[in-house]
Amino acid sequence: MRGITGAAVALGALALLAGPAAAEPATGPRETVDQSYTTTSPGTATGLDFTSSYHADADPQSPPPPMRKMVFYPPAGFRFDTTIPGQCTATDVQLELQGPDACPADSKIGWGSTEGLFLVPFDHSTVFDHFNHEVAVMNDANEQIMLVHSEGWTVVRGTMQPDGSIEFAGPTCFPAPPAGGCADDYIIQLGTHTTIPVHAGSRGSYATTPPTCPAEGYWQTTIRFWWADGTTDSVASREPCTAT
Repeated sequence: MRGITGAAVALGALALLAGPAAAEPATGPRETVDQSYTTTSPGTATGLDFTSSYHADADPQSPPPPMRKMVFYPPAGFRFDTTIPGQCTATDVQLELQGPDACPADSKIGWGSTEGLFLVPFDHSTVFDHFNHEVAVMNDANEQIMLVHSEGWTVVRGTMQPDGSIEFAGPTCFPAPPAGGCADDYIIQLGTHTTIPVHAGSRGSYATTPPTCPAEGYWQTTIRFWWADGTTDSVASREPCTAT
């Protein structure tokens, strides 16, 4: 059963940001999120780093509810170009069996780790596993694929929306019903860290900062969380920038 513990944890691996350009962490009732870019210059190729931790409402010592969905809203003008790296077109079945080996080597754009709890279903008072798994971040057309490694690989896809946001909706149970909607939620995410270095070449870059720096001296990424208890949180992480 250990292979199921990665089921929902890749939700928080989306922002995929990294680097020395220190950001201002965002805090909410159940979350602390720190996203940063590797550059403060507008219109420049950037790497990405994302670190998060989650807890119960106003109680850092207790776990949060299961997380059903996370959506990232990058600052206006920020661009992802998924044609720059290689693209992984493998099916979920192939990815579950082979992980990153099912994809072209140049489609791996980042890495990280995720921590969480796998509770005994319909009990919730007993922890079956307190896990810490590695995460491989893969590129595909208009999406980021999070592969969580336990005994096998759990696949969570982040879809890039027309408005520039990226939506991750991972299962909170295992196996997840084909039509979605778990009868019980028992996978808890405690935190994640993901890194994507700069991917750039003659054709452009995978991630590019907005073309200008606002007068206040920072860009802002809004992150919204949907929790299994019916609550939602919205937090804003600030990434410093320099006017040119």
